Amino acid sequence: MPDSGALSFADALQRRVDHILDACTRCGKCVEACPMAEPAGLDPANATSIAGGILDLLEGGAGTPDAERWAQVCTNSGKCIPACEHGINPRLMVNMARIASKAKLGEANVRRAANQYFNAMSRGTRTIARLQLSPDVLARINPPLRAAEDYDRAPDIVFYTGCNVIKTPHIALLVLEVLDALGVSYEVMGGTATCCGIQQFKQGDLKTAGRVGYNTIERLARPGAVRILSWCPSCQIQIGEVALPAYTESHGTMPFDLNPITEFFAERLDDLRPLFVHPVNKRVALQERSALPGIMVAVKQILGAIPGLEVVTLDVPVLSTQANHLAVLPKFKAALRQRAFQAAADAGVTTFASIFHACHRELVSFQPDVAFELLNFMELIGESMGLHIPDLYKRLSLMGDVDAVIADSADMIATYGLDLETVRDVVAQDLFAGRTPRPQSA
Repeated sequence: MPDSGALSFADALQRRVDHILDACTRCGKCVEACPMAEPAGLDPANATSIAGGILDLLEGGAGTPDAERWAQVCTNSGKCIPACEHGINPRLMVNMARIASKAKLGEANVRRAANQYFNAMSRGTRTIARLQLSPDVLARINPPLRAAEDYDRAPDIVFYTGCNVIKTPHIALLVLEVLDALGVSYEVMGGTATCCGIQQFKQGDLKTAGRVGYNTIERLARPGAVRILSWCPSCQIQIGEVALPAYTESHGTMPFDLNPITEFFAERLDDLRPLFVHPVNKRVALQERSALPGIMVAVKQILGAIPGLEVVTLDVPVLSTQANHLAVLPKFKAALRQRAFQAAADAGVTTFASIFHACHRELVSFQPDVAFELLNFMELIGESMGLHIPDLYKRLSLMGDVDAVIADSADMIATYGLDLETVRDVVAQDLFAGRTPRPQSA
């Protein structure tokens, strides 16, 4: 358990903010490198002023409208990180500036907004997963937490799913099938019981984000595995870049390193190659994201080892963490997607593959609009290994009608005793979200 006298999460982060304030020269290179600045209406010529406004927010000042705008549209793309020459993580800097800006709303309002944000996510995740999976299958990817004393021996890894991949359960189930084929012993941990805290962090509720993040770190450490491997890029950033360093500052120890599971698969590529027994004769373009470039490298290495599969690189912008982060600029987001679809069509691909779960949820809704198949890269790995787990999310999504989904899911609704009005609301707001274009942010 945490030491009650240990440095708080907020205080640990403040130490990092103090370092940023000492080290930042206001050069503005992070602003210039940001792919969201110009689409958000910010002038790169004002980069130094925008950077100065960010620092003013971090110091407790009013900041500037441009600085607040920049913080608002940050998608954690990470393009700013290599641009900085002063040992600063600008991604963290901008996130902390956004939190400072939200603090103007008052602690009670911030806490309320964070709670509402988290509850909506939790309700949607729980409901959408239960429309697809029987209880025994759902338990494979979202098992109940166990106490440390319940583990007879440490598994090779803990597979940390995050909260939302269970909306697209075929992805997580395919990961487990690959781990089984590799002979890896694992513990699966995820769902809201091991939330990374990003929902609260994004809304500016540092107290709750710290409590949630620290609890999750301690729960992930329970099985005693040497390696904790993440699926979700948001969790990787929130735990790996925010919560774990703060926890180390608070308690003087880092209980584990967190790494993406795709990079683990790339490490085990020599063991995977013999399992790729079925050629996959497809020309594949990937929906790449920039936040964690090592994942993109790993996925390309893995897919490149599959017989018959050709990975095609599209000449399109690569940015953001997942598709949902781009919702801050809806028109820009739609234009990027259409540009990628056109580039894929021009390249003659057979397949356009998502990397992450949130990207996949949005992507599959456009299947009727394109000539190539839309799927997740794990499905390509599964195809080569002779594994097929149907994409039930895509199936429900393409129904396009709330009543049709409810009728199709009647057995699952009855099995879990789900409230019909809740199901109806979640399907409308979650499964079919984004079908109607939203107005561009001002």
